[in-house]
Amino acid sequence: MNNETVLIDQFFDQFQSNRITQLPEDVAFEYFTLSLILKSKNLDDDEISDGRIGGSCDGGIDGVFTFLNERIQNEDSEILKDDSAAKKLPKNKTDLELWIIQSKRTEGFREDVFDKIHASTTKLLQFEHEYHRMNYSSDLIARFEIFTGIWKKVMTRYPNIKINFIYATRGDTNNISKGVRQKEEDLKEHLETLVPGADVSIQLMGARELWERASATPEHDLQLRFREYISQDESYTGLVSLPDYFSFLSNEDGSLRGELFESNVRDSQGNVTVNKQIKETLETEDTNDFWWFNNGVTILCNDVNIGVGKIFTLSGPQIVNGMQTSHSIHKALSKREYYYINEKKTLQIKIIKSTDEKTRDRIIRATNSQTQVSDASLHATEEIQRQIEDYFLDNDWFYERRKNFYKNQGKPADRIVSISMLAQAVMAIGLSKPDAARARPTTLLKKSEDYKAIFNSRLNLSTYLWIAKIQRSVDEMLINSKKVPEATLRTNLKFYISNFIITRELNEEVRIPHQLNRLVERGYTIGDTDFRFALRIVSDELERFSKSRSWQLDRASKNRQFAETIVKKALEKEINS
Repeated sequence: MNNETVLIDQFFDQFQSNRITQLPEDVAFEYFTLSLILKSKNLDDDEISDGRIGGSCDGGIDGVFTFLNERIQNEDSEILKDDSAAKKLPKNKTDLELWIIQSKRTEGFREDVFDKIHASTTKLLQFEHEYHRMNYSSDLIARFEIFTGIWKKVMTRYPNIKINFIYATRGDTNNISKGVRQKEEDLKEHLETLVPGADVSIQLMGARELWERASATPEHDLQLRFREYISQDESYTGLVSLPDYFSFLSNEDGSLRGELFESNVRDSQGNVTVNKQIKETLETEDTNDFWWFNNGVTILCNDVNIGVGKIFTLSGPQIVNGMQTSHSIHKALSKREYYYINEKKTLQIKIIKSTDEKTRDRIIRATNSQTQVSDASLHATEEIQRQIEDYFLDNDWFYERRKNFYKNQGKPADRIVSISMLAQAVMAIGLSKPDAARARPTTLLKKSEDYKAIFNSRLNLSTYLWIAKIQRSVDEMLINSKKVPEATLRTNLKFYISNFIITRELNEEVRIPHQLNRLVERGYTIGDTDFRFALRIVSDELERFSKSRSWQLDRASKNRQFAETIVKKALEKEINS
């Protein structure tokens, strides 16, 4: 065993020990490698979990992830639900990316892995299928359907498609057989045939490559060179060359630093007309300066230090306005020909130093009010969200108003709760709508009435934490249950299980979260017996309900009538536990 293997094993052990509840070793290693491989995508643990393929019939694949314009896509993504959404995307400027990942805790690379991927993608990367005849898990089929569904929707926009296959082990990439290398080339040609025009990348990652990713610490300080600037108090504004700004935006591998935009409430797609104008300006070699025609970029940071040569060192920078501009600059200057024609052009940059959360939230709101932005996009800045975060912290739990804020600090993964996860849990447990929680994982808060029902100052902060703990305990029990190997099935069941248990414990349907107060006050927790009983009842009812309508399980789990069935079942006195 070489040094890199020893080191990556140590990182894996640390990954496992950083959880309150231990995962099975094979499951934990998959989560570990997926997190490292997709590190630059800045996904949270729930997003990684959604893309993981669990159980049997996985087609030799451990993870499938689709990104549209660098944003992770889910089954309820707008592009899949709204036929008009694709028309809003710019032509020749839409990026569609598919990641297919296989990880093995072996010390080498095998040829048969490529054979399985070849066979699986042959069937799954087709638009039309008789899926019920395919010997693949519902997890795998569902994740590929996201990609093929979006591909079909956006093809008239002439998207830039990229396919990434990553094969990760604890092996040595300097010692790969000729047979494996030939399989690697064959798979690349195969994927290029299946997805015409796609840029296909095949990458083998061994212990060294995994260790390099694991040991790379997030850069909290970034440097930005100004040409000219003025200052007042602790704010600065001035001009930065486009190549210098491009360097500021880029990771070492040239990819965009996604973590810079977590506080920006806008979608990177933005206004098509605006993006087109930016693109044209960047791709035109003229004497006019870029900043004359652009509103510029606003950056929030915790601290600023100005060094020699007008080099600013920014601590914890966040781009809160100028997302469209930033994405356009990065994409254009990634091409050599556009990099050089923009060497003399500049961009106006505003830097504001502030560590006060209320002040930062006001700035985020103000800088994003120039065009219409829905209230739902600004929820993270609201008082109730800050109060929930503070209460969780006081109780050694971590509420992420800002994506991956606590994950990047190394806090226990099973004590980190995102806004969307808490919203789903409240919807399922506190409003008896597990169907909505299941069907709308990423769009649940778009409707103001849903948001107001979930988040309001009248609900005790202790209730939010209790709900999060209840749902998380169900999630952990499902992961560790051998009876539920598939991730999609766990997703279909989890909100119904928590809803069933709490409804049965209260002996009444929960219509408002305040009804939970008496369980919160006595510190009720879900025991193993309660869980196993609920799992059996909900699983049987889901199977029965779906068969009676000839539906797939996931469709049944999103149905309001099924949710009502589970509530009625929970209130039945005659069923035995």
